Amino acid sequence: MFKQQEIILEAAPGLAATLKKYQWESSPKNWLELAEAKSQNFSVILPFVGAFSAGKSTLLNALIGTPLFPTNIDPETAFPAELFYEPAERISGAVDNGKKIPLSRDDLKHNLPSLLPKDGYVSVALPHPLLARLPHLRLVDMPGWDSGIATHTAAIDNYAARSLAYCVVVSAEEGNLRESLRRALRELAVHKMPILVVISKSDKKPSEDVDAVAEQVHSEVVAVTGQQPFATVKVSARKNQFDELIDALVRLEHNAEALFARNVTQTVVPKLVSFSAHLDTLINSDDLDSEKIQAQCDQLNADMATFATRLDDETRQLETRVQPVLGRIMDRIGTALREDMDSLVSDAMYGGDLSGSIGTTVRLAAQEGIANEFNPEIERYLNRAIEGLPADFSPEINYAFDNGHDDRDSDSPSLTITPTLTTILLPLLKLIPKLNVISTVILGVVGLLESLFANKQKQQADEARQRESVRREITGTVIPDVLRQVRAALQPILEEHIQSAKQKISDTVKAQQTSHIAALQQLQAKLAEGQTAFAAARAQYQADRDNVTQLITSLESAQ
Repeated sequence: MFKQQEIILEAAPGLAATLKKYQWESSPKNWLELAEAKSQNFSVILPFVGAFSAGKSTLLNALIGTPLFPTNIDPETAFPAELFYEPAERISGAVDNGKKIPLSRDDLKHNLPSLLPKDGYVSVALPHPLLARLPHLRLVDMPGWDSGIATHTAAIDNYAARSLAYCVVVSAEEGNLRESLRRALRELAVHKMPILVVISKSDKKPSEDVDAVAEQVHSEVVAVTGQQPFATVKVSARKNQFDELIDALVRLEHNAEALFARNVTQTVVPKLVSFSAHLDTLINSDDLDSEKIQAQCDQLNADMATFATRLDDETRQLETRVQPVLGRIMDRIGTALREDMDSLVSDAMYGGDLSGSIGTTVRLAAQEGIANEFNPEIERYLNRAIEGLPADFSPEINYAFDNGHDDRDSDSPSLTITPTLTTILLPLLKLIPKLNVISTVILGVVGLLESLFANKQKQQADEARQRESVRREITGTVIPDVLRQVRAALQPILEEHIQSAKQKISDTVKAQQTSHIAALQQLQAKLAEGQTAFAAARAQYQADRDNVTQLITSLESAQ
């Protein structure tokens, strides 16, 4: 258990009692109980991805010493399987609305298609000594990424936000990256996702040949992602050669602490700071009297009215910029598709994964466009929205795109925007809006196209003529249809996030206003009881504030 986990779990009961005593935020469950639950159950994801022939399931079976996961199965019947440590074995499957049903080992091998929906997944908890060394990691056996865009999309949309890294498994027999994996890695690079490269089946070739494959795949990953892999390791399930992989997994386990700090600690500390400010008001270090307290309350209400008007104005201005921003994003997508024209033509002519190629290109360009065109507009909007807030306000505003993951264990990292009077500490908006709708668009357009090309292939024997015909079809029909439908899908996504940001700002600032006024009113009531009563209460306020301050210091020093 990480030090910050221990601190939060130890402090939570006493802190809950203190919050209740002051009736600070009517429901501490909104953050304290959630932080406590996340601290108890914190885990991050390590998806194992690759082609169906890469040996992912065989590798995981060998790691745990039992043939638990099915191998050589039909891609259409494959489900993600999450493997992690618990003291007792527990296997379950996710069905509708996150509900889980118990499964047996036999179910894993033979019955999943009849028990789970297409978007279901499996959770496998085992009391295995290797998994015990990785208490915060969930190893995920993913369906092969050469099975189409739907699988690829799910692998990224459902897991990227919760993932510490992606484990890319490439068979030594294959020797390099498949195009489907290259496309997926390009998208992961937008998320700045660390990559652990695993060369499987290393017993199938001489060691010098395996070394050459590892070097080749390593260099390809660097070329595609623009970053060095976390590690490149060689394994053999048949010979139980896993030392390099286990060492890398242990190092990743240690790295999970940084995600805990971002995911949990960085949501707790701003709340503690705000509560400490509440106690400071009760302590009355400014020596306020009843008249001054009322004046502050009146001024605060006036400031909030001004803020609400400004927020509405800024939101309307941002809404007017959606169309120009969307236009620039679509220009990026169109350019990217035209740059990929040769590969798209080849996919269409020779039975390649045309939908996967188009879908990945569109998703990648959309993500880059949002990061470069839309996110700066959101940042400016947030900065302008909080200008003029009272100086003693420091509301924490968590703003993140809905990236499409299903919050399976409520442990996904969130981004925190902490505004003060005139500034915002704004981390890069790394999470990408939910883009699985694009996959549906692509599949619809390309499905018709592939049928058309199949007929043309039968009618045209001249390859050059055929290639030019396909190129014209893609240029004149496919790309315009894709752009039209993707634009229609993206616009409500951007508009929704504007409204989400507005609501989050409004709710957070109103909560701060309510808390501040409540503190002033409590102070006013206590002062009315007389100096003796106030002095006694003040001593308790100071003691509680010191405890909160110490908790903040402990959490920050443990990072």
